[in-house]
Amino acid sequence: MVTRLPSKPLPVVPIVKPNELRTESDVEQKVIMPFLVNPGYLGLRSSWIRTKEYMTPTEIDKAAGKRYGYFPDFSVWVNSIPLVIVEAKATDVTIEVGMREARLYASEVNKRYPPEVNPIGFVLACNGVQFGLSAWDSEVGALIAPCADVQPGTALLAAIQSAIGVDALQARVEKLGPHFQARTFYSVASFMGGPSRLAQQLGVNDFAEPLFSTITKYFGSNSDETPDEVIDRAYVTSDELGNYEGVLETYLKDRTDKIAGNQLKPIVTSKNTATGISSEIQKFSLSPSTNARVQLIIGSVGAGKSTFIRRFYRRLMSHEVSKKTRWAFLNFNVMPPGLEGLRTWIAEQFAHSFAEINNIDIYEADQIEKIFGVELRRFERSPAKALKNNDRTEYVRRRTDLLDQLAKDPVKLAEAIARHFSGEMSLGIVIVFDNVDKRSRDQQLAIFEAAQWFKELTKSLVLVNLRDSTFEAHRDEAPLDAFINAINFYIRPPRFAQVIRKRLELVMETLQTEVDPQQEYALASGLKIKYPATRLGEFLLGIYLSMFDDRSVKVASALEALVAKDVRRALGMFGDIIVSPHIPTGQITGSVLSGGEMRIRENPIIRALMRGRQKYYNGRSLYIHNILYADPEYNRPSNLLIPDILEYLIRNRKAKIDFTQEGYATIGTVLKKMSQLGYDEEDAFKAIGTVVKWGLIEPESLVVDRLSEDDAIRMHASGFIHMRFFLERNEYLIGITTNLNFASREAAHDIGLLWAGQDHRPELNYTSRLKIMKILSDHIRFEYTRRCKRHAFYEEHGLGGRAAVENIEKALAHLNTPFTARSAPVPTRSRPQRRS
Repeated sequence: MVTRLPSKPLPVVPIVKPNELRTESDVEQKVIMPFLVNPGYLGLRSSWIRTKEYMTPTEIDKAAGKRYGYFPDFSVWVNSIPLVIVEAKATDVTIEVGMREARLYASEVNKRYPPEVNPIGFVLACNGVQFGLSAWDSEVGALIAPCADVQPGTALLAAIQSAIGVDALQARVEKLGPHFQARTFYSVASFMGGPSRLAQQLGVNDFAEPLFSTITKYFGSNSDETPDEVIDRAYVTSDELGNYEGVLETYLKDRTDKIAGNQLKPIVTSKNTATGISSEIQKFSLSPSTNARVQLIIGSVGAGKSTFIRRFYRRLMSHEVSKKTRWAFLNFNVMPPGLEGLRTWIAEQFAHSFAEINNIDIYEADQIEKIFGVELRRFERSPAKALKNNDRTEYVRRRTDLLDQLAKDPVKLAEAIARHFSGEMSLGIVIVFDNVDKRSRDQQLAIFEAAQWFKELTKSLVLVNLRDSTFEAHRDEAPLDAFINAINFYIRPPRFAQVIRKRLELVMETLQTEVDPQQEYALASGLKIKYPATRLGEFLLGIYLSMFDDRSVKVASALEALVAKDVRRALGMFGDIIVSPHIPTGQITGSVLSGGEMRIRENPIIRALMRGRQKYYNGRSLYIHNILYADPEYNRPSNLLIPDILEYLIRNRKAKIDFTQEGYATIGTVLKKMSQLGYDEEDAFKAIGTVVKWGLIEPESLVVDRLSEDDAIRMHASGFIHMRFFLERNEYLIGITTNLNFASREAAHDIGLLWAGQDHRPELNYTSRLKIMKILSDHIRFEYTRRCKRHAFYEEHGLGGRAAVENIEKALAHLNTPFTARSAPVPTRSRPQRRS
């Protein structure tokens, strides 16, 4: 996994010899921390202890000329509630000073909570010589005792335990619980007619219906990426890749070459060449026995690694190399779950693929005897040779049994196939481990280790597709560290726009042979319009130009972020936009009648991705998610929990939080940050799991369904664009309200009725949209203000909630602006020419 930042080991028990404590830090690490967590002393859970970075600096005793920006050394939190302030001092500072500063800080924190709610009950101080304990608001009854006297079994320790031990703190949390209990949340859908209303289907866009099979073929997310026509006419070469712009470059640019230094070389492709990898395969074909190796091909998921390798095999490989090599492709998309039997499965898949691709019947009698020639010659020299003349029937039976036994052993069969074609026929065996990058981190590493074994077994060149994030995190660890000085290759993913453009060019070339030359379109009125099939191509082109032709239209960057560098996902997204019933057919019809260009505005594109083929947004979109969702099953639901999680990771994307790699934090660290903001940690853990499944946050393990607090996570481009783009778009905000739960019954009721009243119309009118935005804006502002008043650190650190309020109010202001003041014609440019 990613490398953790180093930390100092802590002593098991408190050190009570002042001469061993030179600094305040010594007191913190050698006395206080062991005293807090050691089961023989207070025995608090380490997850309850917060260090300095979790507290907010504040003024104390400013009137007396004291220091500014003070924050305590430790605090104790249970169930997101601060209960104890702990202050450390050097041995030459009196214990009273530490206690006094801790009480002042406790007072600053407690006064930020509602009246009569003072969560911090006690303060604890230590200077390495003495412990001091007192109530948060009084020095009367304070307990001050030498550290050496506060030992297990003593009355002094028992007295401290009775105030801030595990049982005492849990009892205090239960007493405070009613002040932080969850409110009832109401769903908008319940006032629209229930979940069945959200399940209402609309089908596909009528204008796109004739194109459906073509769209599925070229743009479906499950479409074959490597048919010959795509390889020949729609492959994006290196000189067409393009670059990312702005902040999104942090998430979307290819960082592999920068990270790896001289470990990796880029594969540069053109129409007829692929530098780097070509020479390596040629070198191997000339001398397979001395050049057998595992060759890494690095890239992001969906970057086109599989397409590149198959294109190289079918189109770019020289005739000479083709004659001297035999290939096999192993598809790890279909590997069995778990890692048991992995090597056996690899051997089975190799034999099957080798036979199929090279058109060889390995089980044909003459062929199988050649493959196991070594074993048969050994049999001929064995005592069984006496049977050849004396008992021919028994000899044949034993020989047949031997062949049958050998052929049934996948590993022996794979080894023999490679030995025969490589050793005896002097051919190089090239084995492609395909789609390895789609497996989890641990599976990828296990497959790579198996690839090394298989290379030794078959004396072959094994090409392994590996995910860039896995390489980045583990290149210095086994088994990848064995290749620290080897040269491997990486593929830069093509931009979304380039992939779609190339596919569109292919579609427009083949459209006339795939659809009827004359098409018919029926209006809602029953009127039918006839138009030439060429207009279908212009329809596709119009959607493309609407998204990518104008740099001022930011939706292109947003869509690019949603799919990151995954070409498969990009194709599927564009296909879903094309067929969506939310693409305005009236506008398309007008263009058909007038012969003008078709352009689609931003809102219908967002709506198409949010709702798919449903009439309403129901929270099940593959691309756009409801980050204001409050799960009513949580302990303390909040519409601001997910924005706060995302904003923390966004703002720390360049920081080394828990690991040497930038942007990675453990889930445990994020939970503590959310606890500081007053969120229930169990709720926060569930919310992290949700946004991981949505693809807004990326776990370093690449496993999305078995997360733990030790797992490393970082922001994904999709999460960034949800916070920075969609959260200030009216179309997004209004759309997600059908999937929202509100703590206000009135808000849920009013929005639900507005949606229900729209049911007979294709979309909400302007007045209804404005009313929904006003209700949403007021509610989110109220929720934010409420959290600021009820949780001491929210106003300073609730940055996601603050961003939600500001962006929603910005969107409302935009919607409230008179339409004529912000309306402008959709810009058009000259249309790209079709390829001849």
